[in-house]
Amino acid sequence: MSRHLLGQATYIRFHIGYPGGAILPVFDAIYNSKHFDFILPKHEQGAGHMAEGYARASGKPGVVLVTSGPGATNVITPMQDAYSDGTPWLSSADSDAFQEADVIGISRACTKWNVMVKSAFEIATSGRPGPVLVDLPKDVTAGVLRRAIPTESSIPSLSAASKAALELSRQQLTSSIQRVADLVNQAKQPVIYAGQGMILSEGGPEILRELAEKAYLPVTTTLQGLGAFDELDPKSLHMLGMHGSAYANMAMQEADLIIALGARFDDRFAPGARAAAAEGRGGIVHFEIMPKNINKVVQATEAVEEMLPPTFASSFRS
Repeated sequence: MSRHLLGQATYIRFHIGYPGGAILPVFDAIYNSKHFDFILPKHEQGAGHMAEGYARASGKPGVVLVTSGPGATNVITPMQDAYSDGTPWLSSADSDAFQEADVIGISRACTKWNVMVKSAFEIATSGRPGPVLVDLPKDVTAGVLRRAIPTESSIPSLSAASKAALELSRQQLTSSIQRVADLVNQAKQPVIYAGQGMILSEGGPEILRELAEKAYLPVTTTLQGLGAFDELDPKSLHMLGMHGSAYANMAMQEADLIIALGARFDDRFAPGARAAAAEGRGGIVHFEIMPKNINKVVQATEAVEEMLPPTFASSFRS
């Protein structure tokens, strides 16, 4: 059974973890597989942070394998870190052993999801990436598979209702993009405020660069957004916030339109944002795939719960 579970993750070459008795069947399956390279750290917490680094560098989920009880609880700190930073990260922890801990309950507040294997990688990497925890009962990993597993063809496709909902979402996005384009084209002092979401989204930096070029807009970033835009570009205002440049903060304060892309108006980067927005100096356009971050700090003039489409920049005047 452990070999089948690992078969769901063959596109992830590196697995990082610290063995223990309860999860040994999984480690045996890794040892007997030619698909994986295993990295052994000195501690489970180190394994979790190494997986974060792998995910950031490769764009694939970082995979952590730990045993039950303290093995699972030791990865909670990197799990929360991955959750806060939107890093695709997956941990498999064993349960039903002598040093049992309620790892599902403990991890619930710092994971996107914490249950079965096939969907784990899809959920870890979809939307805003984040950590997923797969709890592997000991009797499952040590068990013998005696019946065929359903193939991809046996998984039901999207229902007609789901397809209709997707089409409606596309139409709404097109309308939102046009309203955003009208706001930008009318603005006199617009500024782009880019966060880590632009780095995490596919093609984000390219879309940002094209938008800045097409509409000739200045760009400032959060600390986690550094790297989304070339800081040697004349349109770069560098980082803003309490540790950022004075001119970036001034540009945000004086802007008649703020275009927030994958940023959440954190108090270190937009201190006093709620009070400033209440003055009505200008509009705020907020692109964010996490609904809970929209209108949390400031009320957006136009909020879009979507990733930026590749054709976004073509909507603007040069």
